Amino acid sequence: MARVWRLRPGGEFGRVRQNGRAWPHRFFVLIVQPRADQRDAPPRIGIAAGKRLGNAVLRNRLKRRLREGVRQVYPNLINGIDVVIIARAPLEQANVAEVTAALTKALAQAGGWHSQLPGEMTK
Repeated sequence: MARVWRLRPGGEFGRVRQNGRAWPHRFFVLIVQPRADQRDAPPRIGIAAGKRLGNAVLRNRLKRRLREGVRQVYPNLINGIDVVIIARAPLEQANVAEVTAALTKALAQAGGWHSQLPGEMTK
């Protein structure tokens, strides 16, 4: 992910996890918090995978899969939000297309998605 897309350490993950609103999904938990101070700033994303999921190789594989899904949906995110995505165990059996569809649905429920879906044309 590009540097401007990332949540940085130093309390940003904790702030979003504590103050944001969560939407659970089978593959992940999505936590979204609007940034009141910077509404026009690009959205920032943080991805996490807890140690109970498995060893470092598995956790990194899951995070790469989530990162690829985020890369595909990022252009449709609204500005001024911080998002934390926490991986869950069933993500191991999902492919990137399923992850992308799940992210699209979860972000739409969270209100972090533009009303126009990819591929739709405006008239």
